[in-house]
Amino acid sequence: MIGENGGMSEPVVQHGIKIAGENPMIVLYPPEGEEMVALVSVWTATYSPVGTGRALLIWLDPEQSGLGDAAPVGIYTDNAELADYVWEHFYRDYDPIRGKGIETGPPVPAHFTEVSGGDQFHRITCVAGGRVIELEWRDLMDPIQVTTHPTGFECSVVARPCGTAEIRVDGALARGEVRHPIGWFGSSAILAFAETWREL
Repeated sequence: MIGENGGMSEPVVQHGIKIAGENPMIVLYPPEGEEMVALVSVWTATYSPVGTGRALLIWLDPEQSGLGDAAPVGIYTDNAELADYVWEHFYRDYDPIRGKGIETGPPVPAHFTEVSGGDQFHRITCVAGGRVIELEWRDLMDPIQVTTHPTGFECSVVARPCGTAEIRVDGALARGEVRHPIGWFGSSAILAFAETWREL
C-alpha cells in the first residue's frame, strides 16, 4: 500500500474488536496457602459493541478476607449491558472464579471515580447505594507491553505490575497479600492500559 507521502506503509486490516480500554486486577492471597482470598477485575470500556462504561467484577472470601457478611460478591457497573457482555465473553469460562457466585445476581448500579498518583499509586472507587469499595494499586513497576492469545482471541495490553495493593469495603481493609510469581506480569496486582481484545 502506498502512503500519503508516496512511501510504502503497512496495510490497514480490520478485525473484530470485542473491547478496548483498561482492565486492572487485584488478586490477594493469605500469608500461607495458595487459595486466593480476593479477586477484583475492573473493566473500563472506551469501546465495546454495547457502549462505554465500567464493570467491576469482585469476589472476596468472607472468612479469609476478614470482612464477614460485608464481603462483596458480584458485578458493579454503570452500564448493565457492559457487565453482561464482559461476563459472557471474558469471564464465564474463567476457572479461578467459576462457581463463586459472581454472576448469580443482577449487576449492581454503581458510580466510579479514578485517581492516578503517577508512579506511587492508582485508585478506583466504586460507590453503590450506601456501599463504598476502594481499590488501590501501589508501588508501580516499569510498564511492559504484552500480547497473549486466549482461546479465540488476541489480547494486547500495556501493563504495570504493582508491588502492593489494597481492597477496602466501607473503610474496612480486606486481609490478603499480593504475590509476585514468575510470569503473569510478575505480580498478582496489575494495572492494564490500552487493553484491546480482538476475535481471531
